[in-house]
Amino acid sequence: MSLRFAALVPVCAALLAAADAPPAEPPFAVWAADPLVKIFPDTPPPREPGGTVALRCARNEYEAAQIAVRPSREVADATLRCEALVREGGGPALPPETLRFNFVGFIPLTKNTPNTPRELLVREAPCEIPDPLLAERSLRLPAGRTQPVWLTAFVPAGAPAGEYRGRVRVVSAQGEASLPVRLTVWDFDLPAERHLFVTNWFSTSNLVKAHGLEERSEGYWKVLGAYFRDMAAHRQNVAWVPWSLVHVAREKDGRLSFDYADFDRTVSLMHEAGVADRIEIHHVARFGEGGWSSPSIEFRKVPAADRASGRTVQLGFEDGLAPLLGDLQRHLEEKGWLGKSMVHVADEPSLHNVDSWRERSRQVRGAAPLLRRIDAIEASDFAGDLEVWVPKLSHLRNWFDDYKRAQRGGAELWYYICCHPTGGKYPNRFLDYPLAKVRVLHWLNWAFGITGYLHWGLNFWGAKPFGPPAENLPPGDTHVVYPGPEGPLDSIRWEVQRDSLEDYEYLWLLADRLRRVKERLGPAAGDFDPAQRGRELCRRIVASLSETTGDPEEIRAARGEAAAEIEAASQDPPVLVWTRPPAGSMLVPGPITVEVYGAVLPGTQVKVNGAEARVSAEGRFARSTGLSKSRPVVTVQVSREGKSKTLVRSFGIE
Repeated sequence: MSLRFAALVPVCAALLAAADAPPAEPPFAVWAADPLVKIFPDTPPPREPGGTVALRCARNEYEAAQIAVRPSREVADATLRCEALVREGGGPALPPETLRFNFVGFIPLTKNTPNTPRELLVREAPCEIPDPLLAERSLRLPAGRTQPVWLTAFVPAGAPAGEYRGRVRVVSAQGEASLPVRLTVWDFDLPAERHLFVTNWFSTSNLVKAHGLEERSEGYWKVLGAYFRDMAAHRQNVAWVPWSLVHVAREKDGRLSFDYADFDRTVSLMHEAGVADRIEIHHVARFGEGGWSSPSIEFRKVPAADRASGRTVQLGFEDGLAPLLGDLQRHLEEKGWLGKSMVHVADEPSLHNVDSWRERSRQVRGAAPLLRRIDAIEASDFAGDLEVWVPKLSHLRNWFDDYKRAQRGGAELWYYICCHPTGGKYPNRFLDYPLAKVRVLHWLNWAFGITGYLHWGLNFWGAKPFGPPAENLPPGDTHVVYPGPEGPLDSIRWEVQRDSLEDYEYLWLLADRLRRVKERLGPAAGDFDPAQRGRELCRRIVASLSETTGDPEEIRAARGEAAAEIEAASQDPPVLVWTRPPAGSMLVPGPITVEVYGAVLPGTQVKVNGAEARVSAEGRFARSTGLSKSRPVVTVQVSREGKSKTLVRSFGIE
């Protein structure tokens, strides 16, 4: 044997041994986690890590999932790779970019939301709370510290419905692990249109400081556009525009001139991004001396360039704001924007200053009679002086009948949350609250017929956006996005709020599909309210404005039921069912009798809990049925021309 060959023998043996050796254990445990459950650095892995990343959504919808990674030793460069999602039964696959990922960052929490019982918090301070979705594509993972990873799927319009399978891999130089992905695509598209008005106020000065920009520079407009696009991607469709973007000059002859270049560029960016279903113009008045407790509301001064002196002068209402509002109305009408525009008078008027507020509101109406007025309000009666009423959620509960009366009289009714209400019962988006408190926000809108939502804080972070939250406000009240390299970074709360807005669109789409069935069935369905079925599903999620579920499975089950009924509404035989009392009601044992009404095409066979129901010549049926704790459901079976369908309505029994 030659020396050269002899030297190669141990090398070859080592290579063969390595090839036969079992693969090295990955340096981390990886498991699928509920996206409505916050993962902390000390969250332990389950007894058997792994599981399946399961998503269910419509076309044209975003859907969130979450995984967790816990290294047994330090990992220097962990990243994720997503495979294409292959459709069972064939057909085009969804590309890897269908599923994107972000590592979740942590915010140091030094205090909790006030007045909130310990058991209603996700974690007591001091602690680290997961929230920002980081821009980094790879991350160093310390040993023994759990790292959440947020997954976001987007299924484009036109994708075939069905079950898709793939994998997501956590990859590092020290090894890798993977989880299977199962994506269910329902057979309908989420509407591109937004059917709920949503605004989160934002600060351009914060944007300028955080991104190191010069006001009104090309870089500023680029980043502002990125923020608008992010709003639109999260189904926000209203953005506010400061009236101070209209630059006012007092000419040498004393008349005022108005420069709309910055105002128009801002609104045009909003339209390009898809966030301009309404144009929300900043407050023209504020509290007088003493702040919120002041009995007076005072107009803001209008700064104007004085051509004669070369100085900036401050103009009062009669010589400044009134002519500005009048010309702004003219300009909005000329641009075709007046019908979607609204102006704030003063923020949060209350009973102690409502008379002063009314006077200012009427002056605004006198200056711009066609411009809709909107305000967040803290009293019960603004009749005649306000078109868009936005009470705080707790006030909406306390004065619900007054606000609904205003709505029936023609006012729009929205609601808002902010640093109130606290206490843990009401939904809110505080950092230390469960994510279910965010997910239920817009189920409230559908359940109670509230057509808009307002929050003051999109990006009002302090000097350290990723540092401890502001001391004077509940944690998370100030912002739901963070400054990133080229625009906003999302938060898990912002993502969950989008899911809630998409839930609202499910309920809207269900009502729209049922409305079409009602038109098809004609007079037999005259008593049917297409929105009622959505309200019945809501009853499982939001029993009242202050009683909402904290169970993620209940939310997903109601959403899944809405999806199934959206699909079924387009299938033959057509049928509508309504009950008295409505489904979802809590019934008292008794015996219990529920009246079941419905509409079908003539010639349809109908059974209610197994008993035949007579169908009239026009296609209407009615039958009572008994329920019990062991059988708290109404089952309606219909069949016609070889096709059948079953509808189930559930009730609670005390």
